[in-house]
Order: sequence, then structure tokens, then C-alpha cells
Amino acid sequence: MIRSCKFWIGFSIISGLIVSSLVFSVCFDSEIRQVQVLYDENMNPIKAAPFEPSFMFPMGTDPHGYDIALKVLQGAKFTLLSVIAIGFLRVLISLLTAIPLTFYVPEKIRKSLDQLLSSFYFIPLTIIAVFILSPILKEQFNPKEMEGYFIYSLTERIGLEIIILTVLVVPLLGSLISNLMASTLKEDFIEGAHVLGASRWRIFNKHVMPHLLPKLVIVWCQQCVQVLIIFTHLGYFKLFFGGTDVDFTPLVNDPPKSISNEWSGLVGDYYFMIQANPFIALGPIIMFGIAIYAFQLMGEGYQKHLQIRNVTKGKKVKVVEENIPSPHKAPFSFLQNRGA
Repeated sequence: MIRSCKFWIGFSIISGLIVSSLVFSVCFDSEIRQVQVLYDENMNPIKAAPFEPSFMFPMGTDPHGYDIALKVLQGAKFTLLSVIAIGFLRVLISLLTAIPLTFYVPEKIRKSLDQLLSSFYFIPLTIIAVFILSPILKEQFNPKEMEGYFIYSLTERIGLEIIILTVLVVPLLGSLISNLMASTLKEDFIEGAHVLGASRWRIFNKHVMPHLLPKLVIVWCQQCVQVLIIFTHLGYFKLFFGGTDVDFTPLVNDPPKSISNEWSGLVGDYYFMIQANPFIALGPIIMFGIAIYAFQLMGEGYQKHLQIRNVTKGKKVKVVEENIPSPHKAPFSFLQNRGA
């Protein structure tokens, strides 16, 4: 059992948002409340949308009167579940890449490969993602029918975006995990396993993975934070998760819209209003900050749990050693020789 308040606070925030979004979809059919005009008791109009944050509208409304808090709640499941899935696939595929790189590639070649991949740390992943995802996520214009169309279906767009955002970091993350495994293989107990004739699979399964798995959990939390940041950047570039609905009306067209109301789409939808009505754009941005903080709490809490567990194990071993009687201090007595 993980004994860390930070981990459980972060876990409660993420799971609470996902469960609330699912309940909102199942029980209320994701119906977004719309209020365009407020009236007094005599049915006289007193105020029109957009409304500022209040008890009635915790995050305010957009210019069309839609409740931003309910939009954020609707899009939470799409954003957070996709972030969790991408983070998990990144760690899993990178681990599968690191295994042959660690056990079958010579150390000199692996170090040269690390030096080559280290240059990619200075290339922003968002720029690469924008170039690759633009034709996939943005609605294209059909001049014959004078309307927009998507090249891929909704399922294909979601799948391709998850795959692309996963594959982009596999070389760097695989190299990182390979270095963690290589450092574990230099421990003394690994040398002892080699002396006893353990195979590579047994060393990996019984010795490397128990030491590597807790570190992979922390790496997963870090990757989830990175995916959330990339989602925010993609929202600024109007590349929304699941696709961007573009209006091709010749005269007066609406700005690009998100199909699923996921958070990056809301940031992109309301970003141009940040000067006129800052509260409209702040709602989704604040939720991104809360989610990033929650994943960071989970990572820090789990790391603290590992440190406490290691210290506790060390104390237990010390207590056991103190209870073992020393052969030099063992009590003894002379036996009388009856035959004397």
C-alpha cells in the first residue's frame, strides 16, 4: 500500500475528474446548459452573455451562453484518458525498445547512440507534432461541394494522434530507460547472479524489473505532464484532439471548433477572447494546471514512498543483524571431567 498523502491527493483529483465526466455523460447525456439572457422578476432583461464567473456559472459562459464549467466537465474524460493512454504507451514501447538495446547492443555503440539522440532534446516536440498532425486533424476544403471534409474518420484521427504523440518520444525515452537498466546491471547482486549461471531472461525478470518498475511509474507521471503541455500547445495552433471543425463560409465564418469539447480545443476556441473577456479562456487553462499539478503530486508522492520504504527496509535489516548473537560473544562454561 502506498503511504503518501501527495500520491493519493493527485490520484483523487484525476480519478474524480474522470468519474465525474463519465457520470455527466451517462446520467445527463452531456447536456450543456445555455443561458443567453438573464431576466429579473418582471421578465425584464438585465444582462446578456457572456457571463462572468459566479455561483450560477463557476467558470462563466462563452458569448453564446454555454456554461464553460459543463464544457470542461464534458471534455475531461477525453483529455485525461487520452493523456493516461499516451503516457502508458510511451513507457511500454520505450521499455520494449530498451530491452534489446541494453542486453544485445555493445556499450560503446549504445553510448554513441545516446550522444546522437541527446541532440533531439533541443528540438521542440510541438513543432514536429504540428507538421505531422495538421493534415490529419484539420478539416479540409472541398471546392466542388463548397464544404469541409476530414480525410480520416473520428476513430482513425484519435488513433493516429495517439500513435504519433507516442512514437515521437520513443527514441529519447527508450535511451533513458536503457541507461536505467544498464546502471542496474552494474550492481553487485547482478554479478552474483551471473556467477551462479542465471540466464539473461532470469536476470531481467527477477533482478532488473523489480528495481526498474518503481522508476517507470515516476517516468509515466512525467510523460503525462508532458502530454498535457503538448495538448495545450496544439490547442493554440487549432489542432484539437479528435479533429478541428473549420467553417468555410465565404463571408462571415466562425472560428475553428473542437468536436469533443476536450480541454485543448476549449483553449483554442477561447484564446482569441483572452483580451476582451479573460475569464472565458482561464477556465480550461486552470483545469490544465490542476491536472498537471495532480500528476506531479502523484510522481513526487510515489518517489517519497519509495524512499521511505527503502529506509524502512534498511532499519529492519539492521535490527535483525543486531539480534543475531556473535560467535565471539557466545556464552560458554567449562565442563568438569567426571573421570578426573
